[in-house]
Amino acid sequence: MTQVSFVHLTQDDKILLLQEGGYLAMGLWSFPGGHVDEGESFAEAAIREVLEESGYEINLEKIIHQSIISNTEYKGSANDTEEVELVIYKGIITGGDLQLDEQALNLKWLTREEALELPLRWEFLKELILNN
Repeated sequence: MTQVSFVHLTQDDKILLLQEGGYLAMGLWSFPGGHVDEGESFAEAAIREVLEESGYEINLEKIIHQSIISNTEYKGSANDTEEVELVIYKGIITGGDLQLDEQALNLKWLTREEALELPLRWEFLKELILNN
């Protein structure tokens, strides 16, 4: 089973969202994150992925979403029966500077209202944006 980890970050009442540049979810917006590498925990992957995708060093506060989704739902394409374990953390920035990963199309701090207007990678992100 594929495992993925993402992080919800806020600062000055804004949310950090990344616009996907990869073919799997091209143009859709989500929290920074990605695949858990072999031998890595969900938490370790979340911290690594946020640093790679945003330039920020973070600490994790708590898990705010955990689910099993289909690979089709994760990728947004191909009909695939494999399952993906998804964990989303609430995190806080401890250092670093905002920098766009070369694989992403965009990375922005947005108000909740602005974020809800974007094409989000998953429908359940709306609830996380509103309530965290």
